[in-house]
Amino acid sequence: MVVDTDLHVQVSTLLAREATYLDEKNWDAWLDLFAPDVEYFVPAWLSEDTLTTDPRTQLCLMHMDSRLGLEERVFRIRSRDSFASLPLDRTAHQTSNILITGQSGDEVEVSASWLVHCVGPRGQATRGGRYDYTLRRTDGGLKIARKRIVMIDEKIEGTVDVYHI
Repeated sequence: MVVDTDLHVQVSTLLAREATYLDEKNWDAWLDLFAPDVEYFVPAWLSEDTLTTDPRTQLCLMHMDSRLGLEERVFRIRSRDSFASLPLDRTAHQTSNILITGQSGDEVEVSASWLVHCVGPRGQATRGGRYDYTLRRTDGGLKIARKRIVMIDEKIEGTVDVYHI
């Protein structure tokens, strides 16, 4: 596959913005990165090498099928109506190994590796895994149309919220 360097820069910039907005708790800017019909999915592990694939019929760690779901999550974070968010942990997101894995029409498939270090009153944790994105070209630039977050952790200690991963 021939790499379009301009597209790769746009994709890398979008992923860097997402990480920065989460670290800065810039919720409005973070939400603006997502398409209205986004699917946000964190599957669970069924076995050593098999993830769940259907959040409607299988266990998953997190699933939202529109930006409204993300907006509701941010509302609970801002209103302090969330145990996982009292108080908010400080985070440092690192995204790397960004690859454009496919393109079709207005959509771009992307995979990347991630690490997030979290520090708060309940301790600290470093989590990692892989992101799989479907990005959509719009008049306003690339938007996240689908985000699947694979956590390599088998056992999760503490809370996990959208800003932890």
